[in-house]
Amino acid sequence: MTSCRTVNLRCPTAYGQVSEQDTVTVVEVAPPAPVTEAASAQEQLTVTLKTDSIDTLPPVAQGYQWLTYRGKADVTDPEGTRTCNFYMVNRVDSILYLNLHASGIEFIRVVCTPDSIIYVNKLKYEYYKGTYAPFRKLTGLPIDFGLIQSVFNGNMTPEDEAALRYKGLVAEPKAYVALDSTQSFFTELELKDLNRLIEIDAVMKLVRLDVPGPTAIHIPDKFKELKMP
Repeated sequence: MTSCRTVNLRCPTAYGQVSEQDTVTVVEVAPPAPVTEAASAQEQLTVTLKTDSIDTLPPVAQGYQWLTYRGKADVTDPEGTRTCNFYMVNRVDSILYLNLHASGIEFIRVVCTPDSIIYVNKLKYEYYKGTYAPFRKLTGLPIDFGLIQSVFNGNMTPEDEAALRYKGLVAEPKAYVALDSTQSFFTELELKDLNRLIEIDAVMKLVRLDVPGPTAIHIPDKFKELKMP
């Protein structure tokens, strides 16, 4: 808000001469009204809504036949945090290969197919080869190839998500990025076991679609077979 008032000023016309009177109009500008907390909050809300409504990413990738990525996982439990690297290869609806390694040394390899799962632990010299039935019995979860594949692809069904949450488990893909101008994919995967206070934070890199990768697994003769109930 502004207001005007007129004042009379005497200014010397030259040094030593009588001052002349002049009339000056002064424009006064009122200080801005203080910003209230409500107004500030509303302004922040407006900015947030504008930011969240801008989606510059292309659609999430679908229809691919192969998915491969590498990454690093931090595993946190009540005893502390451990870190390992991983490499995942998935030929969709056919086979899923996963190896875990640290300092360049592989210590676990898993290969899943629709009918079976093979697990090899190179640190404990043991392996499991069989169906998913023991894992379903042990966990009470509908564990099968489809569920495992959907977790690593970040496309679980609402029914699978509900089944996991019922057991206190969460699998949530995050941080989507554009692979190219036509498709995007997640680069972070958060896995939680709320009952046992275990959290796995995986960060992916080198995500590739329709690029085949290795899927082989070997069980050394000296390894001991795990007997599942």
